[in-house]
Amino acid sequence: MRYLMYLIAILLIFQSKLSAQQKPIILPWNPRAIAVDSKDNLYIEFEKMLLKITPDGKSSYVSENIASGFRGAVSPDAEIMVVDSEDNIYMTKDGMSSIWKMTPDGKFSIRAGDERYQNAWADAAKKPVELARIEFMAIDKMDNIYFSSPIQHSSTSSFYRLNNDNKQEIYRDKNGDTIKIKQVTGIGVDSAGNLYVSNVSERCIKKITQKGEVIVIAGQCGKRDFCPVYIQGDIGKAELVQPSQIVFNKKGELFFSDQRMNRIIKVVNNKVTTAAGNSFIQPCGSNIGGRSKEGYSDGKALTALFNFPQRVSIAIDSKDNIYIIDGGNDAVRKLTPDGFVTTIAKTKNKDEK
Repeated sequence: MRYLMYLIAILLIFQSKLSAQQKPIILPWNPRAIAVDSKDNLYIEFEKMLLKITPDGKSSYVSENIASGFRGAVSPDAEIMVVDSEDNIYMTKDGMSSIWKMTPDGKFSIRAGDERYQNAWADAAKKPVELARIEFMAIDKMDNIYFSSPIQHSSTSSFYRLNNDNKQEIYRDKNGDTIKIKQVTGIGVDSAGNLYVSNVSERCIKKITQKGEVIVIAGQCGKRDFCPVYIQGDIGKAELVQPSQIVFNKKGELFFSDQRMNRIIKVVNNKVTTAAGNSFIQPCGSNIGGRSKEGYSDGKALTALFNFPQRVSIAIDSKDNIYIIDGGNDAVRKLTPDGFVTTIAKTKNKDEK
């Protein structure tokens, strides 16, 4: 009898989660970037439109065109976004050498860039700096901005930190040589200011300390060029396929998206385990680059399905909810700390009215 009552209680909880899920907000275009501020407002960017969704599910446009009113080649673009401790949004796009700042009241200025990247219709950067080309961007609790930059248009990247005084520092090892990593697919920064890099060519995640030490923290770097396998467990044996963007929760636990495994994966207590996603992993004969079958399904995290290969991005709020751009499904999904996946926003399918 007790078992039956327990089972009923579990079913009721599951049903309440489903009923509590709000109908997804319909987006006019495919989402490109997401960010979360200190009040847990979610920002979604698509085609230079910026939508804000409050924690209670209300949506409104911050701007229907963030580039409106700016003339010339240098105008705001929010393909890449991070938010500081005062809820200013810093934005740029892949390949740009400038960073824009948007205050909570919607005022724009140039956060960083040299004189070539100033704009007569916006406040100039207080201290002009010639930035390297930006590839991925992250921010720490002290509002220092970190970014990776491709070296001379190659597939190898170097790494920079931009402090509040617009001083740009390149990461170097103990010998003074520039730290370089090939085929970067995402970065993240922890509470201590250590930089983490997803390295797809070697199928692992590396940590770069502030002293310039490079440490492998997940995956077996360079073990398999072809036919990679996803293996969970102890970090000394676990293997990754295509790690990409990285976030940390309040406990300092690392979460990342694996673009070809269609999963959110966590590194906790020196173990690699799946946080969300459960699609069928195809054998090597089907794809020597490693691949799992794409899908779309909300529900319990370890039964949910994603479609990441087109595009994936993640952000995390103060309650440790992880928001995910699921590019193949043109949707923004939410993964709760207790292991439940819902769809927050999505574009309208052709079959929908």
